Amino acid sequence: MSGPQRQTGVWGVVSVYESGVEAGQRTGMGRFAASVDIGREFSGRYARPQEDAGVLKRIGGVLGAFARLVVPILLLTTLAGASFAYAGTPSPIPLRAWMNLGLLILPLTFLAIHLTSRRYGAGYAFAQIVLTYGAIVAFAVFGRDYVTMALGEQHAAFREIAGFGAALFAAHTVSILVFDGLRGPRWWQAPLFASLIGGIVLCAVAFPASYLGTSIDWTSRMLDYMAVTSVAAVLLVIPYWIFRPLVPPRSGFGGY
Repeated sequence: MSGPQRQTGVWGVVSVYESGVEAGQRTGMGRFAASVDIGREFSGRYARPQEDAGVLKRIGGVLGAFARLVVPILLLTTLAGASFAYAGTPSPIPLRAWMNLGLLILPLTFLAIHLTSRRYGAGYAFAQIVLTYGAIVAFAVFGRDYVTMALGEQHAAFREIAGFGAALFAAHTVSILVFDGLRGPRWWQAPLFASLIGGIVLCAVAFPASYLGTSIDWTSRMLDYMAVTSVAAVLLVIPYWIFRPLVPPRSGFGGY
């Protein structure tokens, strides 16, 4: 019996040194307690810095994403603001008496979104329109006096502003989805059809929302403006082609 006892004693000593617990009758419990203490010490020394690094990395990623969106947001905000500012200015092209310069500027907003979609993808493009609309709404609420001072009294009914604003948001969202689905070797397909379908959605939502139930013949206006957005979709392929080398897509989009 002395041999096994001696062997047990040896293994007990080895276990004691492995666990860092003094020898005694509670070697097993001591090993467990030591492992818990070591685990806590490890988590305190290593796990928390890793968690902190992960949080800092996520914060850095959010800030980096926002930094990449600064220029796209400024571009879209400028175009949308110009469209509103010139809504009371007659169109330089003799199309229809009701057509104004603001409506002719509006299709340019699709180009701004297409460039963001090409460079960063659909997620960034959607963030672009959400942040842009949020900034516009905030400015309209808190800076209304400045707008009135700059442009004079409201030159469009609130129903028209709300109708076209909601329609434009829907049209931009649809154009992002179409662009993302069609991007590929035929580079012109994505911007062309995204603008075409986006323009149709814009007209189909904006004119009923703005004029349904009024004496205005909004159906003829809707069809006329749909023709304008369709022609603009074709023409906007040219500046898109010009800007393509300046906004190469990030990795993951196959160069398209």
